Amino acid sequence: MGTKAKMFLGVMVLALVLMPLASITQADMKGHEGDAEMKMHHVHIVMNHGLGMVTEGSTMVMLGEMNMASGIDAMTVDHGKQMIKDGKGVVQRALSGDEMMGMHKEGQSPDKNPAMKDTHDLGEGILKYIGLVEGMKMGSMDKNMMMEMHHQHIMINHALEMAAEGSNLVMLGDMDMAGAVDDYTVEHGKMMIKNAKGLLGEVTGGKAMTDMHKMGTTPKDDPMMKSTHDLIERALKIIDLYEKM
Repeated sequence: MGTKAKMFLGVMVLALVLMPLASITQADMKGHEGDAEMKMHHVHIVMNHGLGMVTEGSTMVMLGEMNMASGIDAMTVDHGKQMIKDGKGVVQRALSGDEMMGMHKEGQSPDKNPAMKDTHDLGEGILKYIGLVEGMKMGSMDKNMMMEMHHQHIMINHALEMAAEGSNLVMLGDMDMAGAVDDYTVEHGKMMIKNAKGLLGEVTGGKAMTDMHKMGTTPKDDPMMKSTHDLIERALKIIDLYEKM
């Protein structure tokens, strides 16, 4: 065999050896990217679960405060407060646990990765919502007005819980594990987020709210009404993040 033929054969052998290594490296990189995205999805799902615990717990507290079932009201309030506390702990754990710190060490920190920044913005927004829920006191309101405002708060909690569930569906579909049903899952999740936002708009501009404003129960003059509007504003910011992510 001539010198040129030997050189050509050597190059071909080297190429055959390196090609699998190159493909393994590319697959490895894609795998790491997929792992990071999957971890982020799981963090979001855990935070959404914590938020759901808080909204349900808040609704239970208000249900107990309506004083319609004397034998069970106190237990309902206590259980609701415990759910709020536990839900807050879940969100805090998702934001600062070993998994999150591990992703930061891998280069997925908020200042380097826009998706991670959105994750922390979402967590902080949820914690601010929880802070508002924890601090709400009905005070000396008359029973009819308290009942109306409780119903408004319950609708706000429901809308936010619906948006969180929609967000989870979008992420589930984005995982691309179930073929054609993934597209439906994503679209249904987006619809839930959109409908939740619309529901908050109805609470803000609905007859019950406008009537209370006309009677002097305005955010400017009434601390509880201000808290209600703060709650709606915070819920809308969280939903905006769901739409963005």
